[in-house]
Amino acid sequence: MQSYSGTYYFAGRSNCCAALLQRQHQQLIVRSSEGEVLWQGSNFSTGLDLPGLATELHFDDGSYFVPDDVSLRLSLDGKASLATRLEQHKVAIGLSVLLVPLLLWWLASSGLPGLAKALVPYLPKSVSLTIDRQTMQILDNTLLDNSALPQAQQQQLRQQWLLAIAQLPEPLIFTPDIQFRLAKGMGANAFALPGGTIVVTDELVTLLADKPDALLAVLLHEAGHVQHQHGLKLLAQSTATTMLLALIFSDLEVLSEVLLGSGSSLMQAAFSRDMESEADLFATRALVVLGKNSSAFADAIEAISQQQDSASMEQWTRYFSSHPSSRERIEQAKNQPAATPTPR
Repeated sequence: MQSYSGTYYFAGRSNCCAALLQRQHQQLIVRSSEGEVLWQGSNFSTGLDLPGLATELHFDDGSYFVPDDVSLRLSLDGKASLATRLEQHKVAIGLSVLLVPLLLWWLASSGLPGLAKALVPYLPKSVSLTIDRQTMQILDNTLLDNSALPQAQQQQLRQQWLLAIAQLPEPLIFTPDIQFRLAKGMGANAFALPGGTIVVTDELVTLLADKPDALLAVLLHEAGHVQHQHGLKLLAQSTATTMLLALIFSDLEVLSEVLLGSGSSLMQAAFSRDMESEADLFATRALVVLGKNSSAFADAIEAISQQQDSASMEQWTRYFSSHPSSRERIEQAKNQPAATPTPR
């Protein structure tokens, strides 16, 4: 007969006492230090089997026994739990040391961001509109001022824009809402938010005042970001990675900050090279459909790259990824098929 020392906890009471557990085949007998039988039978279950902790034996009357030996494992089949067996398996330990960091790296770099990106098309439009509203509130309170352009000029540019997008064969998922702002530190620039808000600086309107097709090309480029949901995809990827790291390090407060501050998080992101190329292609193809020359987009990039405050512009494009100077983008725009005159 096998015997194990431990502590017996009475059912429905806070009392406990030192006891001796005896096992004979499938029968268990719990005796007090005086030899009194406290429990006897074969109807028992084991508690959580965690390495390094004593496994409790729960009896049918509600009482339970905790052995002094933390390595003791008593079960009906006599086998240790999977966690215990893995803890004692040297090959499993070695593989976990190698594979767990690789798994976390894959989840952070590809797995969760990829899943989040795939779920973006199924998000309700209200999410994008909320992000736009939050972001514009932050920008207007910190970095942007009211436009100095005459209201008549702003209204004329908006009408021309609405007329242009109405001629596109593919409807846009959001009707782009142009917002003119004064941003001295930003220079001639424009950027798009996920819900269709396109912010255009006064400096950009002034810079391209004699190149209306170039300004249209800029707006179409930003509309391409919205149409392909680049902002939401980028935000979803960064949010998923942040949530993973927060769960790993048990900093649950970060989760609420990420969910509530998604608008400000978007400001710190930059579109990838593929996203920029996709938006460029959207703009140049749309120009051709509208009967414009695709080189208008190249004219816009060249004009922006030649502005005096180019260093400031490059700093901002890291955040909003608007129109960095790139010979490759210019050549791609110029190589688009020429516009075909529409029959009258």
